[in-house]
Amino acid sequence: MAKITIFVFIVALIIRLTLATLPGMVIDMSAWFAWAVRLNEFGFSKFYSDEVWTNYLPGYLYILAFLGAFKNFFSITDYNFYYLLKMPAIIADLILAFLVFKLLGKKKLALFAAIVVLFNPAFLFNSSIWGQIDSILTLFLFLSIYYLNSKRLTLSSIFIALAILIKPQAIALVPVYCFYLLKYPSLRHFLQLTLSSIAVIFFLSLPFFPSEPILGIWKLFFRMVEDYQFISLYAYNFWGMIGFWINDSTIWQGISYKHWGYILLIFYWLIIFYSYFKRKFFFFSLSTLAFLSFFFLPTRVHERYLYPALIFLIIFAIQIKNKWLILLYFILSLIHFLNLYYVYIYYNEFYLSLPKVLYIPFLYFFAQDYSKILSLLSTVIFYLVTIIIIKEVYAKK
Repeated sequence: MAKITIFVFIVALIIRLTLATLPGMVIDMSAWFAWAVRLNEFGFSKFYSDEVWTNYLPGYLYILAFLGAFKNFFSITDYNFYYLLKMPAIIADLILAFLVFKLLGKKKLALFAAIVVLFNPAFLFNSSIWGQIDSILTLFLFLSIYYLNSKRLTLSSIFIALAILIKPQAIALVPVYCFYLLKYPSLRHFLQLTLSSIAVIFFLSLPFFPSEPILGIWKLFFRMVEDYQFISLYAYNFWGMIGFWINDSTIWQGISYKHWGYILLIFYWLIIFYSYFKRKFFFFSLSTLAFLSFFFLPTRVHERYLYPALIFLIIFAIQIKNKWLILLYFILSLIHFLNLYYVYIYYNEFYLSLPKVLYIPFLYFFAQDYSKILSLLSTVIFYLVTIIIIKEVYAKK
């Protein structure tokens, strides 16, 4: 088993390193490149500027600063640096798969779980081709829930703070922590889960906001939330059935789409809280629902936000050996891959008129022409996953 596992991970690494030679999403990769250079030129305290778009939380900027220093020290060419910028996400992919394998190590399907993480086409595309860092975010989210499950609350608090500093959508797990405190009320628990997070966010943000050590990070956070005021940014979710890039201030039945999204999310969590409160606390199932609901119900969601939900879903599906959840994981992963592929091709090879390296007409136009149907299908899967998980919770009081 050990030799097979090592072989699987080596193959997964080789595939990722090969795919990483393909062009990344130019908009994102150019930002990583420019920020890595800017951090080494101006330092942390002068990174943020009103003249240059720098709306990004400090967490990943530390990694970019290191990569920029590495580039300068070894005189790495710009071409090779773009390749290097994909390495943190690729490494996070592999670590995440290994942790999933270790978590499920006593189950026969542990290697299967690692394989479906390592070779999930959406995950491969996200990290190795696109060059995004959702795997890094998900790694910290996984660790936060793992330690919460182990009742090591301080460590859980530290990792959720690091996740929030990587990407703001980490707040999707806040209801899980609130539920934990409601389920196990204790001042000690509350302090363990809050003080460490506050300290981590404060001290890691301080070098970037020396003149506003408390308010600086929160101003940036809310400024980022206001960057994209649309119902769906090409995400195949509930709002994708209506359309993409529609302003979420649009009014329907006297309420804006943005507030309808909040209403749907709150109503969903009321149902989940009612379903879970007097029953066994399944951490990975609740985390699955947290990120699925965050992807499907509120507005202003990007296509990539589904990544963490899929990781938590496959973990829970294998923990309870539910074949339907495993099947839905595969279908949702395929739709997610089509979503990523469409956005990547649209921006790189149509909007920016770059060479059509990965353009497959049938695949692209299928993802474009059937986007509303794919949004409907993925929303139905969200509903089915929710129902199955709630039934499992009721079956295991």
